[in-house]
Amino acid sequence: MGSTGDAVEAAPPPGLVGGRRLPHRWLSGLAAIAGYLALSLGMWWNVWTINPGRTTICGCGDSSFTLWFFEFAARAVRSGHSPFFTPLLWHPHGVNVLDDASQLGLGLLLAPVTWAGGSVLAMNVALTLAPVASAVACYALLDHWGLWRPAAFVGGIIYGFSPLMVMNLAEAHLVVGFAAAPPLIVLCLDKLIFRAPRHPVRVGIALGFLIGFQFFVSSEILLITGIACAAGVGLMLAYATVRRQQILGRWEQAKGGLAAGLITSVALLAYPVWFALAGPGHVSGPIYPNGGVAFSGASVGGFIWPTPTSEAFTRYIGRIGGYQGPTISTQFVGVGIVAVVMAGLLVWRHDLRLRLFVAAGVIFATLGLGSSASGWRPWDLLAHIPIVQNMIPVRLLFITYLCVGIAVATIADHVRRSLPSTGGSRGQVSRLSDAAAVAVLSVAVLPVAAYLSQTLPLTSQRVVVPAWFSQVTPKLGTHQVILAIPVPFSAIQSSLTWQSESHLSFAMAGGDGPGSTPGGVGHHPLAQRLLAGVSGSFTSVPVTPEGIIAVRTAIIDWGVTQVVLPDQPELPAYDQPFDPVAAAALITAALGRAPVLRTRAWVWKVAGGRAPPVAVSTSAFGRCAAAPTINAAADCILGRSITP
Repeated sequence: MGSTGDAVEAAPPPGLVGGRRLPHRWLSGLAAIAGYLALSLGMWWNVWTINPGRTTICGCGDSSFTLWFFEFAARAVRSGHSPFFTPLLWHPHGVNVLDDASQLGLGLLLAPVTWAGGSVLAMNVALTLAPVASAVACYALLDHWGLWRPAAFVGGIIYGFSPLMVMNLAEAHLVVGFAAAPPLIVLCLDKLIFRAPRHPVRVGIALGFLIGFQFFVSSEILLITGIACAAGVGLMLAYATVRRQQILGRWEQAKGGLAAGLITSVALLAYPVWFALAGPGHVSGPIYPNGGVAFSGASVGGFIWPTPTSEAFTRYIGRIGGYQGPTISTQFVGVGIVAVVMAGLLVWRHDLRLRLFVAAGVIFATLGLGSSASGWRPWDLLAHIPIVQNMIPVRLLFITYLCVGIAVATIADHVRRSLPSTGGSRGQVSRLSDAAAVAVLSVAVLPVAAYLSQTLPLTSQRVVVPAWFSQVTPKLGTHQVILAIPVPFSAIQSSLTWQSESHLSFAMAGGDGPGSTPGGVGHHPLAQRLLAGVSGSFTSVPVTPEGIIAVRTAIIDWGVTQVVLPDQPELPAYDQPFDPVAAAALITAALGRAPVLRTRAWVWKVAGGRAPPVAVSTSAFGRCAAAPTINAAADCILGRSITP
């Protein structure tokens, strides 16, 4: 924020930006949008050249979670039901949608696309537009400061197409990958506090709407943005006070806009924030009580040299439904950017804006290292603060990439302006100056571009739905609750896609999100662990007689009407449980009845004439689970009683 040098710049004359008329500015902006869109279409080439209505990252893993919420948002709008809560997952207790990574704002915005072409198409549109919107927002911020537009364009690329954004989009994490609001929030604050806009109330209202929109895309990213902006504005005001500059003298003009922003954001978010923190199904305390990914972070060396991913991890991710292509490091900044920023900071160390954003980038990179076993990292001081403790540290790096984009663009602009002008009118910059600035930009981005080329265009898969879910569920009628195997609260989440592609015609026992973590379960934790273990989980739990009873109790309490295990060997591996025979044995023992093969799926009817469970011993269950077929395992279970 603030100026290029130590003094605060005044707003440009009306109709002029950087000495150019507004029409030229808009043409440059449209060219930037076209450039970013071309890059994004190239990134998603395998989707848009095949069938964007049926092809995406895959109908598995976190993609399933995102697909589900696109379908849910469109359904909520059409039916008039609340988009904040639903019993369609984790039936009958339901889920607080605002506590999940639901990207609700995008789902509601793209509801017409979902109605017209389905949730797969809507998600593909969002994934394609996400880096474009993020890059354009960064470009707008840099152009607002009057930087050289080619430099601003590259700054947008560094932010919107960073490895962090690309890999999050490759996993359908739009909560991180769609980050258009943060740069625009910075822009509005810069105008209000440091630029004295002609219409501060309008800017304040825009700020309030941006805050509201970001909340519905990702409250986590909004919180990180708020922390970064508060720290940045505080540092700038403190600096101005020490240097006795006139920034604080504009408070009379700024306070009206800030008040308008506060009123607008409160009007938009008062009820949703209450609903997220205290409404039905809200999550209290840490989402990751046992640590897990919440405490993982970046590595110091990984910013310059990419951390390789092990082949074993890549195979495992492919098996459970993670990104099916090459995995890259989300934190790679590259030696080129580091060299440019360090050299530029040394030469133009009097540039207040450059110093501010470099410092912010380093601070958030340090926080992004996460926790350490010895407790010496800065994140260890924040990891147990309520709400903050649920942030994933590596996601803090989106601030680092924004700061890096700003710093590189600023330095390239300095290079261009610092070389001698030749010929023409006053202020004309020579071709040598342009070439030097382009060289600086090339040194910065080429290492990252070369690294990203390993995984571009992104790998895509056709979304496949098992026959039972595509053919039978449309005829089921109302009030059906399905427990699908593999269960969605295991590492394999494909059944969320099956429910989504069935247009949410049935409720699901279980789901993903906060309730799926082992320490976060509230209802029937033993049953959940056992079902996750046979479906696909990091850890398995031995099946005991008490566990079998727990699974039966959970199935009844969840209101399950049918348990369904697809039997289609041609399905992708990420659509199949780790151990289908053991899963069938567990359900058979819990319900006391054998499954029926119908439409290429094993189905257990739960309602009516309930048989007693078969609580076999752990050793007996192990022998039955080792049977060669599901039929044999079921016969083995039903042919036994409790054995020593």
